[in-house]
Amino acid sequence: MWSIFNTWQFNLLAYLFLAVIFSQFFKLAMKNAKKDGAAVLLLQGIGGLSILLAFPFFKLNIPTDGKVYALLIIACIFYALNDRFQGTARKHLQVSAISILNQLSTVFLIIFGITIFKSGFSWEKILGAALILFANVLLLHKKSDEGFKFNKYIGMAMVANLAFAIAISIDIDISKQFNLPFYIMLTLVVPAIMIGVVEKISLVSVINEFTHQNRKYYLITGLAWGSAILFSLRSFALGEVATIVPLQSLAVLLNVLVAYVFLNEKTEKVKKIIAALLVMGGVYLTVF
Repeated sequence: MWSIFNTWQFNLLAYLFLAVIFSQFFKLAMKNAKKDGAAVLLLQGIGGLSILLAFPFFKLNIPTDGKVYALLIIACIFYALNDRFQGTARKHLQVSAISILNQLSTVFLIIFGITIFKSGFSWEKILGAALILFANVLLLHKKSDEGFKFNKYIGMAMVANLAFAIAISIDIDISKQFNLPFYIMLTLVVPAIMIGVVEKISLVSVINEFTHQNRKYYLITGLAWGSAILFSLRSFALGEVATIVPLQSLAVLLNVLVAYVFLNEKTEKVKKIIAALLVMGGVYLTVF
């Protein structure tokens, strides 16, 4: 019976469920936040510390190579940028929109792979990136004389995706050298500390967010955040990348559909569904 927990199928399904919970409740948690930075720190703290409950169930790995920690710190700088910009962007953008916009990180990763890591040119990857870009153009284009709807929160989401792609590029395979829950904790708590220092966010401000009426939303979002990362990495460890990556992109479509019902995001629903499907097709081509 317990063997099912060690299958990529179970871990993938758990990831999809938690990724949707995370996105929907992140919006609710940030909606009435007093200070965006403090709210993001609170969510990172809950996510990072709660995932340590899984620490005993994973092999104790602690790397001794100083370069690993140096790379992790550099990656955490970009994770901090991603988390902070994502926090404010998610507060002001619809869940369905941010879920599609966040797939731009895949485009950046393709660009980095071809230009920096010399992973080899592939027309399938180029076509996949083009589909993802087209999906975002479709999402941002409005009817009549409005043309493209672009605001600072969309800009924040794009910068966040660039930062995330850089962090992932630096962070390749580092997780395998740590106890997995401990590694996830580091990638949430260390960026939280960085954000707190840069923005001079006091512990009192963070506590004040938790005493707010949205406490349950913070708890649900934080718990889902760390757990979603765990199950995502586990699915990759147990399955094939070419299978897991396209299936994980189902979270985009699921978030669009759930937000339609759960958060009443009913504007341009057909266009969002088409954009989500285009994103899924683009992601599939990137690993074809």
